[in-house]
Order: sequence, then structure tokens, then C-alpha cells
Amino acid sequence: MRAAITLLVLLFSMCGAQTRSTQTEVQTESQSTGAAAAAAAEVSTELDVSAELRELRDMVVELRVLLTVSQNELQNTKAEMKTEVENLKKENAAQETELTAVKTRLAASEAEVINLTKENAALETRLAATVTEVEELKMDSAAHEQELAALKTRLAASETGIDDLKKENAAQEAELKAVKTRLAATETEVDNLETITEKSKVAFSAGLPDAGFIWAGSNHLNLVFGRIITNVGQAYSSTSGFFTAPVRGVYYFRFTVMDNLDSRGMAINMFKNGQYLMGLYEYDNDGNYTYLSSGLTLQLEVGDEVNLRIPPGHRVYDDHNKYCNFSGFLLFPL
Repeated sequence: MRAAITLLVLLFSMCGAQTRSTQTEVQTESQSTGAAAAAAAEVSTELDVSAELRELRDMVVELRVLLTVSQNELQNTKAEMKTEVENLKKENAAQETELTAVKTRLAASEAEVINLTKENAALETRLAATVTEVEELKMDSAAHEQELAALKTRLAASETGIDDLKKENAAQEAELKAVKTRLAATETEVDNLETITEKSKVAFSAGLPDAGFIWAGSNHLNLVFGRIITNVGQAYSSTSGFFTAPVRGVYYFRFTVMDNLDSRGMAINMFKNGQYLMGLYEYDNDGNYTYLSSGLTLQLEVGDEVNLRIPPGHRVYDDHNKYCNFSGFLLFPL
């Protein structure tokens, strides 16, 4: 804008100088040429001056327009510059505030840097100690690795030993199982033997109660020896008068009965499972006591029954003197 203004001023100056120079030259020429040439020169000069003046006028108009535009632009530029200056002042104030904050932060950062430097020095010291400790740990780790290798070797040997022990244990378990089976069989056999032994302890003796005469009547009478003398194994029943074999074996039985015969007979029979085995008979007429006594060896199965019976029409006698008895015992089991 300043350059445009300067240019306008120079143009006005040149126009004025040129006009004055032209007028001077015209006057000089008019004076020197004379009256004849003066008219023609004056006309020519006037024409040239008019043309130049028109040109200068047009130029001045253009310059005025340019000056007006330049002035407007200058005003606008001044306003913009003023606004920009205000903005710059505000920015400068904000920057100063920010600079103050930055300085404060910088001071804090510097203090923090000092503290960090101290901490870094402490950390370097600790790092050195840590490096030393790491080296020691490496040495310990190497020793531990050697120890671990030795332990692995021992572990492999132990695993091999364990496998051998497992195999041996399996064999022992199989053998133990067989032994247990044999033991169970043996225990069963022992239990059976104990049972047989207990059951083999069979012996009894029983007598008649003080009943006086015991008559059979018209049918066989089962003779019940209700007075127990001995009953090992509880095979004889003093209620039914039957002996029941507890085990398979060979047994021996013996009996004695008595009656006062006065012209009459006396008889006694032995039965096994309801089957007749043997019988005794005696007749006398002297009125004295007469005894019938005998024994028999029998092979019995478990549950076989043996008893004595009085035949029909006969009798036996017993009192406090205990004349009658029935005995038996196991000779040996089968």
C-alpha cells in the first residue's frame, strides 16, 4: 500500500514538471521563431498539451481510484492489524501464563529428576547387589542341576526297583491269594473238623424214673428213660426217649431192664428209624427179680434214630434202686 502511494506522488510530480517544461519550451519557441511560425506552433502545442492533459487527467482519475482502493485496503489492514495485535496480546498473555506453569512444572520436573537420579543411584546399587546375587544363584543353580541329575539317576534306579517290586508284589499277591484260598479251605476244613469233633463227643446214659411197673398194654410202648445221667452232645432226648445221631459214624448202645417175674415173661426190643433190630425175652416163675441186658454196635447216618420199646402185654419195673438204664456213645465218626 505504501508503494502505491509513493508511485502516485511521483506521477503527479512528473506530470507537473512536464507541463511546466512544455509551457516554457512553447514560450521560448514562440519568441524565437517569429510571429508566422508562432501561430502554427501555438496550435500544435495546444493540441499536444491537450492530449497530454487528457492523458494526465485519465491517469489522475485512475490514480484516485487506486488511491481510494488503497486507502480502503489500508483501513481494513489497520483494523486487521489491530485485531491481530489484540489477539497476539491475548496469546502472549496466555503464553506467559502457560510459560509460568511450564516453569513451575519444569522446576517440579527438575526436582523429580534429582529424586529420580538419587533413586537411580540406589537402584544401580541394588542392581549391582542383584547381579551379584544372580551370579550366586547361577552357581547354586548349577549345583542344583548337578544334584537334580543325580536325583534323576537315583529316581530312575528307584523306578526300576519299584517296577521290580511291583512285579514281585504282584507275584506275592497272587501267591497270597492262593494262600488265602488255601487258608479259607483249611479254615473251612478246620471248622468242619471242629464241628465234627464237637459232634463226635457223643455219649449218654439215662435211667427210668421211680415209676414202679411200666405196662405196654396192647401195643408197643416207647420206653422213655427220663432220668438223665450223662448226655454229652445232647443227642438223647429225655422227653421222647429217642437217640438221634448228630454225625455219621459207628455207635455202641447198651441197655438193662428188670421185672419181678412170677409165672410170667418179660421182653424188650430195640428199633432203628422205626425198624426192629433186636429183642430179648425172659420167663420165670420164682417171683425173684429178673434182668434183661444186652448191647449193639450200629453204623448210623446223621439223623438216624434209635429207641427201646416194650412189646404188647409186657412190663418193666424200677424204683429208687434204679435198676433200668439205657446208654450209648460214638465209637468213631465216618
